[in-house]
Amino acid sequence: MRKLLNKLLIKFGLLITKAPTFLTDKSLETSDAFPAELTEKVTVVQASDAPKNPLFDAFSADTNVHKWHHYFDIYTRHFDQYRDRPIKMLEIGVFRGGSLRMWKDYFHPESTIVGIDIDKTCKDHEIADRNVFVRIGSQADPGFLAEVNREFGPFDVILDDGSHKTHHQNISFGALFRSALKDGGCYMVEDLHTNYWLKHVDSEDTFIDLAKQMVDMLHEPYIDRKETDFRHGHPEAVTQLELSYLAANLACIVFYDSIVVIDKKTQHLPKAELR
Repeated sequence: MRKLLNKLLIKFGLLITKAPTFLTDKSLETSDAFPAELTEKVTVVQASDAPKNPLFDAFSADTNVHKWHHYFDIYTRHFDQYRDRPIKMLEIGVFRGGSLRMWKDYFHPESTIVGIDIDKTCKDHEIADRNVFVRIGSQADPGFLAEVNREFGPFDVILDDGSHKTHHQNISFGALFRSALKDGGCYMVEDLHTNYWLKHVDSEDTFIDLAKQMVDMLHEPYIDRKETDFRHGHPEAVTQLELSYLAANLACIVFYDSIVVIDKKTQHLPKAELR
């Protein structure tokens, strides 16, 4: 009964969980393995220059878009590879529609941009004749996400800029990564500084926590094994392993200030060679 109640509370965003100690104490403990010179406090000053790239230019030319300036170099680093062909992009969170127009101007003109939001007025930002679509529903509803995937997916790029509630971020990733993201695609979750703001933490594990676990899963093939298990031509080399879906499809995980990027790519067993 308690589990059922918790599921219902999570569905409506009402579950209150025990916050990580460092959030309530408002202090971050660091490992003794760090030398003191790496943990001493130093001064960081405000940025004086705006980003210099085409995407920031598109952002500056529109209104009703809210973005942190340091995101634009990250976007460019990970999204430029998709600009030379029509792609499909899913953006979680429409807000006032400005980012949908920004992405449409940035990517190939024949690309399909899909936004989802729980606010019914966001439907007004759809531009169907330019392949910009909006669907109304919750990012925490796997059934709704599956419907969007059936209609438009799978996607080359998925960007979570939705509610910023931790359980929403977790559910969306769990529902979309396997079936709705293409092999070779990019899943990006932004505004993850909210994982450090108590009002947004409503799950036992934040998305940052999940991403840290994915770093271990990226290295799953090596657990309880030795180098010769992967050495080319070695008689003990394994030819196949049973791995989690994530381990078998994670190309890389990249952490930035407030952003985590997960690149999806079918993996093969690592191979070492002694010459």
